[in-house]
Formats: sequence, C-alpha cells, structure tokens
Amino acid sequence: MKKMIVFSDLDGTLLDHNNYEWTPATDAINLLKKNNFPLIINSSKTSTEISLIRKDIGNTDPYICENGAVLHFNENMTESSSDTFYAMYFTKPYEYLRETLNALKCKYNYEMTGFGDIDLETLMNLTGLNKINASAAKSREATEPLKWNDTEESLNLFIKQLKDYELTLTKGGRFYHLMSPVSKGDSIDFVLNKYKEIEPDTEWITVGLGDSFNDIPMLELVDYPILIRNSHGKRPVTSHLKNLTESEQEGPSGWNSEILKMIKTTTG
Repeated sequence: MKKMIVFSDLDGTLLDHNNYEWTPATDAINLLKKNNFPLIINSSKTSTEISLIRKDIGNTDPYICENGAVLHFNENMTESSSDTFYAMYFTKPYEYLRETLNALKCKYNYEMTGFGDIDLETLMNLTGLNKINASAAKSREATEPLKWNDTEESLNLFIKQLKDYELTLTKGGRFYHLMSPVSKGDSIDFVLNKYKEIEPDTEWITVGLGDSFNDIPMLELVDYPILIRNSHGKRPVTSHLKNLTESEQEGPSGWNSEILKMIKTTTG
C-alpha cells in the first residue's frame, strides 16, 4: 500500500504571509486526514506557536520546530490526551545564542534586533501577530530570529564570526535566524524511519512544501518537492531539485491545490 507523508513549512506556505490564515487549505488538510497521511509541520516557529496551529487544524502528527532544532514525537507517532509528545533537541540552548548575539553586537556595533531585544507590543507591530501568537513567538528554546539593519558587508562578516561559536545564520521569510548548524532537513529521515517501523508494509512517498531559502534542506530530501509561489521575497535556487513542482498560487491556496493534485497522482 502507498501512503504519503507531508513535510510542510508554515509562513508563506500553509499560512498566508500577510494574515497567517490557513483555511484556504482546508480541503487538502481534510483529505490527508481521511487517508491517514501524516502532515508533519516543519517550521521556524516555536513549539508553542506550532501547538496553537496544530490545535486549530486538528493535527496530531509529530512536528519539527525552530528550523529543525527541536523534534516533538513519541513512539506511536500520534498525540492524544493520554499519549503526549516529548521533545528531542539538536542545538545549543537559547541562552547561549543570546549571550553570543549580545557579545558580537557590543564588540562590533552591529545594527540588528533580535526577538529577545524587543517587548511584546513591538513584536506585534513588527510581525502583525496578535498578542497570544506574539507571546508564543517569544517562547524560544533554540533559535533567535533577528532583523538585520546593517550593511551586506557587515552581515557577511557576522556570519563568518558565528562559526567560532559553532552557530550559523539562515534566511527565513521575514527574518534571519541565529541557530546551531541544523536545518529543516535533519529530522526527516528520523521521522520517516519511525513510520516505517510502525507500518513496515507501507510504501511511503515523501512530499515537502516550502517557499523560502530555509526550506531547501527539507525539499532536497523528499521524493516530491513543492515550491509555493512567493511574491514577498527572493526566489531560492531550486535548479538542483529533482521532481520539483512550483505552485501557481501563493500560500495556503497554492498548498491546497498542489496537495490535492499530489494525492491524486501519486497514490491513485
């Protein structure tokens, strides 16, 4: 039997870039549930943020947060009131990131602003998030989103300096993300192997959806990568990706149409 397993970014992909709405993807989400096809959210958002979204869409599958830094799962690969997920960490703690950021900022006078530098109201104005979601976005464990206000030359120097601290910087849809050298691709094989253990007779087909540079490590590892059209930022380089599909529509509308087509063409 063939089954799909879907790994999906959120902002600009399953969620609208401007209003964070997901409902245009309702039909595809419901069809995934009906077929018992796992939907693994794989986002730069925090565990708290993703938990709110999962509750909203009725998702009980494992999820990957903060750009691959934290994986939430259990042996049954489903979450219920009596069988919750636990976290596996692949990164240095948030406190270390903040200490490093402050040290480099003070020494070189870099013009940048991290989430830890601003209050809740400022973050709401910066992102368009409501109070609950902005508070969830500040509940960080492993990465620090930051807005770079300095020169491109200073940015390149900053990235080089981070190597001495075993840290890196990756570009998301809205912000740069300071983090350990992990990516959205690091947990995919682990998650897939868990499902293979649970259903050894199933032929798993992997699908990935994203819209930005930090989604490329995820798209590189799946059978069918899907780039969601994006008019708010630069298009990432995808010429090396096999079987790539690019959506005609943006955000959740593009997500919905591509998943519906993928279910029909790959699983019959």
